[in-house]
Amino acid sequence: MPTHQDYVTASTLFGRQLMELTDEQWYAATPCDEWDVQALVAHLVLGEAMMLDLLSGNRIEPVTEMDVSILGPNPLATWRGTAIAAMEAASAQEVEEKIYTHPMGEVPGSIVLGFRITENLIHAWDLAQARNQPLELPDDLAERCLEFWLPLADSLVASGMVGAPVHPPEDAAAGVRLLALFGRTV
Repeated sequence: MPTHQDYVTASTLFGRQLMELTDEQWYAATPCDEWDVQALVAHLVLGEAMMLDLLSGNRIEPVTEMDVSILGPNPLATWRGTAIAAMEAASAQEVEEKIYTHPMGEVPGSIVLGFRITENLIHAWDLAQARNQPLELPDDLAERCLEFWLPLADSLVASGMVGAPVHPPEDAAAGVRLLALFGRTV
């Protein structure tokens, strides 16, 4: 099961990719249909903000449209502040066991952490692709995410929130297999 430290690691990986963006790359296409880099970063910022709300005991609703104005005049600072606040909130000892009212239903914090870890990992790779840079996901962390998601794979695809899985090479590393589960071809 993914842990708080995994969340920090995945968020840091995303942040490194974000810090490498040039001004021109903010409008580059990403592997996410209909999202440029700016919309992808807004998605991550919103996800971290929603996690803060959820961990504070608030009910969150699914978002149907991505509004990039959430990034404000300094998108990197907005992401950093939101990510740090979410990581701090998630560091509380009881978070992983506590039950939260999520749009998917009543779920333990460990599931919420698994969602956020995976979002950060997958979208770090997406940012690297938008920048035309290679990025290998950490195998140990990708393996834990695979263990987390494989039992949920059918519902993941049925949700329509991700592309259909693709078949990775037989000897693919865990990071490549995780990306393939989320419809990415490496």
